[in-house]
Amino acid sequence: MRNTILKTTTALAALVAIGLAAPGAARADTIQLGFILDESGSISSSSWTQITGGLANAINTLIPIGGPNTYEISVVKFDNTAEVVVNRQVVSTAAQRTAVANAVSAAAQGGGVTNYQVAFNLMQTVLTTGGNLPTLSFVNFATDGEPNQPNNAQAAAVTARNALIAAGIDNISIEGIGVNAAAASFLQNSICYPGPCDITAPYNFPAQGFYIGVADAQGYVNAIGNKIQVVTQQQVPEPASMALLGAGLLGLAALRRRGAKA
Repeated sequence: MRNTILKTTTALAALVAIGLAAPGAARADTIQLGFILDESGSISSSSWTQITGGLANAINTLIPIGGPNTYEISVVKFDNTAEVVVNRQVVSTAAQRTAVANAVSAAAQGGGVTNYQVAFNLMQTVLTTGGNLPTLSFVNFATDGEPNQPNNAQAAAVTARNALIAAGIDNISIEGIGVNAAAASFLQNSICYPGPCDITAPYNFPAQGFYIGVADAQGYVNAIGNKIQVVTQQQVPEPASMALLGAGLLGLAALRRRGAKA
C-alpha cells in the first residue's frame, strides 16, 4: 500500500507541476505600457528632471527581459501640445530597454499650459497605429493639476479619454502630483478607468483603474516604480491550472487517509 501511495503521489505531483508550468511556457502576452507625462510650466525644471529620471530608471530596472511576456513601451509628454518621446518600442533586449530609458531621461520640458485632450489624442494615435492593440494595454497618466486648455477643458479631456478607452485600452491609472482636492476628484471620477477608481492599496489592478496622490516628484518616482512592478507581475496560473492543482491536492489528501486506515 505504501508503494502504491508513493507512486500515485509522485504522479500527481508531476501533473500539478506540469499544469502550473504550462501556462507560463505556452502563454506569451504582449503587454503595452503607455506613459503620459505632464510637462506644463507649473512643474519646476528640477521636478521634471526627477520625474523623467525616475520613470527612466524604473523602465530600465523593472521591465523584464527574456520572460514569457513581451513589453511594448510608449511615452507621450504634454503641455498645451503633445509630443511623442517613445513610439511603441518593443523591449526584447537590454539594449532596447536602455534606449527607451535614455529617450525618457533626455526628454526636454515644454513648460506650457495643461491640455489633457491633446495628451489622450496623441496616445491613442501612438498605441493604435500599425495594427491592433496587443493582448493587454495599460496607460499611466501623471499630472500636477486640472486641464486649463482648450475651452471647456474638462469636457474635452473626458471626450478624448473616452475615445482612448473605445480604442481598446484596458486600464488608465493615475498619479496626481501635489494636486488640490478638485483636481483629485476630477481625475478619480472622470479620467480613471475602469471605475470606480481604486484609491486604496493594494490596488485592484487591472480590474479597476487606480489613483495615487503624491506630494511631489519623489512621490511620483516611488509610485511609478511600484506601478511597473504590479504590471509586470500580473500573470498568474490560469483557471484550468488552479483546478488541476486543487484536484491534485484533494487526491493526495484522500490517499493519505486511505493509507492511515490501512
